[in-house]
Amino acid sequence: MTTTLDYAGVRIPIKVKQESRSSIRYSITKKSVNLLMPRWMPKKTIESELVKVKNWCEKEFDKNPALLNRFRVIIYENGEFIRVFGKDFKVLIFKEPRKGITGQIINHKYIEFRIPQNADETIVQEAIGKLMSRVLAAYFKKDIEKRVQYYNQEYFQEHIEAIRLKNNQSNWGSCSSKRNINLSSRLLFAPLDVLDYVIVHELAHLKEMNHSPRFWNIVRSVMPNYEEKEQWLKEHGETLKY
Repeated sequence: MTTTLDYAGVRIPIKVKQESRSSIRYSITKKSVNLLMPRWMPKKTIESELVKVKNWCEKEFDKNPALLNRFRVIIYENGEFIRVFGKDFKVLIFKEPRKGITGQIINHKYIEFRIPQNADETIVQEAIGKLMSRVLAAYFKKDIEKRVQYYNQEYFQEHIEAIRLKNNQSNWGSCSSKRNINLSSRLLFAPLDVLDYVIVHELAHLKEMNHSPRFWNIVRSVMPNYEEKEQWLKEHGETLKY
């Protein structure tokens, strides 16, 4: 069962999950508010708890307004400017008699989308966001690769199998046992020093595949103020989205 809470102009999905448990639990995740309840709870109790969880959510959002950012939907408007990796682009959206959505970067300064003229606006915006992430990741991939290689050659001198830039939602970056460096394309919206921190963090995993004191000493040796970058991501990371 799913319902919604409208708070400060933001629509927040609330998911009710009945499972094998003995207690009731509320939680705010990256995509929804979850209400976990025992299977045997009657409908009246569920309705009562929904009222309680909505009141609880409002208090949590009052205490920490930044939590709302994870539920805000990015709406792209024709003619608006967005800044990506320190570069400004103008968004152009053309409505045409077509079925699919296409997107591309024109002359290094326009991001052009062509969309069905009668398509549902919510669906279109979601599709534009996904396409935007792929278009920008492809456009800036070489720049990111150069940045990763710079830090690697300057401080680590480790073999890297591949560097990938994708719209990861669960993390900002990762380093696999196969020595692949994976970075979230959402970092293209972050300050350059924050992006550099995530690069250094993942490169350090080529030497230490853990978060031991030795690992953090490696990070600190390259970026002494790395904790400031981590704090920035904690406070503003939810705003980096497509």
